[in-house]
Amino acid sequence: MTQLHSEAHPETDIQWLIASDLDGTLLDHFSYSHQPADATLAALEVNAIPVILNSSKTRDEMLVLRQALNNQHPFIVENGSAIFIPRGYFPNKPELAREDAEFWILEPGARRQDILAFLAKDAEKNGAPYLNFDSASTEEIVAATGLATHEAERANQRDYSEPLLWQGDEQQKLAFAARANAAGFSTLQGGRFLHVLGQTDKGRATNLLKKTYQNYTRRECRLIASGDGPNDLDMLNVADIAIIVRSPAHPPPDLPYHPSLLVTRETGPQGWADAIGDIFAADSPYPAQMRN
Repeated sequence: MTQLHSEAHPETDIQWLIASDLDGTLLDHFSYSHQPADATLAALEVNAIPVILNSSKTRDEMLVLRQALNNQHPFIVENGSAIFIPRGYFPNKPELAREDAEFWILEPGARRQDILAFLAKDAEKNGAPYLNFDSASTEEIVAATGLATHEAERANQRDYSEPLLWQGDEQQKLAFAARANAAGFSTLQGGRFLHVLGQTDKGRATNLLKKTYQNYTRRECRLIASGDGPNDLDMLNVADIAIIVRSPAHPPPDLPYHPSLLVTRETGPQGWADAIGDIFAADSPYPAQMRN
């Protein structure tokens, strides 16, 4: 798709936002290629429809991928723990945001050092049937993830969460999750890792960013969200239109009762591009439905 149907987002109507997972969604599950989605991403940019990258990845990882995808929009890291908005993207800094040299930063999640302090205290009493990134060597992270050495180093530059490669049984995992919750944290099972983070998720952070857009535009903001795994469900649930991108590695996650749900035929970035094209096609029921 190289052109979007212009009537799908008339200037006086709706400001569309697209929140998207990366691995297995915009990036191929095996090759990490985004090439099948490139033309669609370029068309969305021309039509002033922001694509908000929303991933379990760290800030450093996301900066590399934003550059590869020619993306200059806000992005969400570590499963909804922090939102990075380029300075000057909105007319002024959002309330409650802190800033550094490049970004305004909203932080609905917890700081990594607080999570590590909880893990250390919990391990003293209950043991640690897991390998966590902070205590792992780069070589161990490479072995656990399949990442290259430099990629593993970026993956460990975390600020808001801690991935655990669980080595205990399911009963131990449930007990650990209960203790984390009692301490004010949450756990989220990703594809390979159990993530410990603050009381946030991809959906809460997406909603917060959507409200921030709404504060700076006179048009109604509507959200399309896309993902391929269980840790994307919170984000998909808050979307006006949800796209489940089919995976070659696992069945689509279950998202019952969503009023506007697409499950792609193709996998990865090709499925993503096809779904976006279907939504903004001239004969699509979706934009007209959302204007009612």
